[in-house]
Amino acid sequence: MMRHRRRAAGDRGAVAVEFALILPVLLLIVVGTIEFGRVYSQVQVYNGSAREGARCAAVMAQSFATCRSLSDVQQTINVASDPYADPPAAVITTGGVAGTGCTDLTIGKTVSVSWNQPLRLDIPFWGNVTVTPTIKASFRCE
Repeated sequence: MMRHRRRAAGDRGAVAVEFALILPVLLLIVVGTIEFGRVYSQVQVYNGSAREGARCAAVMAQSFATCRSLSDVQQTINVASDPYADPPAAVITTGGVAGTGCTDLTIGKTVSVSWNQPLRLDIPFWGNVTVTPTIKASFRCE
């Protein structure tokens, strides 16, 4: 019995060493999961703001529309992505022609809003990584 107690007391140091060895891996997994969730949330907010901008551009030709110009579309995108920093300038394409919004002549064609959004992942023991997804949304001109 006495030997067993002495051996258990000697194992306490081994447990501490094992924990010290596995702690970086656990932190990498936990913080990495949190960081990927944070960046995924940003992508979802930017996708929603692209949809808002595309919807704004799609109704530009209507008389009751609040969006009258491409700067109004960019402002709508910036307001919709408010929790995060304003995205870079969006490329607005109508019927395959870049830099145009919907007009009376383009009703029925597709208007799309897109931009490349750099997002930064900060994972300990891994380093900082920047991913740049393309944020894009499309609507039909009304």
